[in-house]
Amino acid sequence: MMRSLPTTLWISPALLACVAVAILPVTLGAAALVTAPDATAREPDRECAIAHSSPLSPQPSEDQLNYRARLHSFATGEGVKVAVIDTGVATHDQLRHLSGGADLIAPEEPEPHRDCDLHGTVVAGIIAGHDIGIAPRAEIYAVRQTSAHYRQEREDNTTGSLDTLAQAIDDAADAGARIINISVVSCVPPDVAAQVDTSRLDGALAHAEESGSVVIAASGNASSGSCEMGDRVFPADSPTVLSVSAQADSHELADYSLTSADGPQLAAQGFVPLALNPAGGWADGKEGTDGTSQFHGTSFAAPVVSGTAALLAQRFPDDSPAALRKRLEDAAEPGHGFVDPLTVLTHVESSTLGDTRAMAIRPAEKSTSRAPMHSAWVLGGLALALAAWATWRGLWSKS
Repeated sequence: MMRSLPTTLWISPALLACVAVAILPVTLGAAALVTAPDATAREPDRECAIAHSSPLSPQPSEDQLNYRARLHSFATGEGVKVAVIDTGVATHDQLRHLSGGADLIAPEEPEPHRDCDLHGTVVAGIIAGHDIGIAPRAEIYAVRQTSAHYRQEREDNTTGSLDTLAQAIDDAADAGARIINISVVSCVPPDVAAQVDTSRLDGALAHAEESGSVVIAASGNASSGSCEMGDRVFPADSPTVLSVSAQADSHELADYSLTSADGPQLAAQGFVPLALNPAGGWADGKEGTDGTSQFHGTSFAAPVVSGTAALLAQRFPDDSPAALRKRLEDAAEPGHGFVDPLTVLTHVESSTLGDTRAMAIRPAEKSTSRAPMHSAWVLGGLALALAAWATWRGLWSKS
């Protein structure tokens, strides 16, 4: 049965069971894109998402510390700007290098770094969190582009469209972002995808490529009433975008994870056991009427690849976006495209004499956390979002 087609193409965060907005209306032909909605709200129209706070903090084992030290002997992301186009990124003591970009939701918001959806801050922490980030010295450039908590005069009562996504990409590229992470998606049934006018988005992606920006996007999650297997996913299916699926284990993609219709497919862990809480401290999920929802989704796989790309961009500063994409694709594990950051950083192409020696760089500071390790932390599985991939390499205790 074909899904009904509302009027305009909108966007939602690509996470599972955390943000309820994923209906993606579409207008056929040249009128598909609309002008960005007027952003006059000064406060959210709906109560912000509430994090399930965790008393725990990252407590890495010796193996984990050794992995992180080796990884960061090659690069830390220093000097690399990573744009996070999302629901906003809250200020947090774990985000030492945070700057604000365009606010396409509510530019008159009294709290310019508010993340009402408990999404963009989690994404940013995976990329550049001081204790858990893959590239802890990278600068996060936050562009607030979508939200389920700010109402506009539209049928889905949320904000964020392909038009505002294009504006966000332009803003990130113009600001000098070397990496652009997009953990938001818009899904279109395949029988109408070819009729959707994506010229504004295509132009923004071309501008990003010309500006030297690598665009990395979540592949999307299959869920009732929103994205379905076989859908065309924007922007993940665009030819210059690296699409990232979520992996359930070392052999299989998560059952909710969509795959890219075109081009190479990468994959990374889609579960974040401990994330940055926008209110400060740490969170292990989001409060809801049915209990706590953990952080699962391709939203959280994409920033693993974006953080890795930031390390590559520091290590190979003269690489073009195409060259950086090729490094990621070539170093990904065959078959499922799993990205291991250390493997990527030390990969030597057979056709080149790549240098795998450590750079003379400033190491990331060690964690200063002294919170006691809870026994459930060890029994529960992963101890750091940074190195979720190490679960499959014997570095983590797992029940």
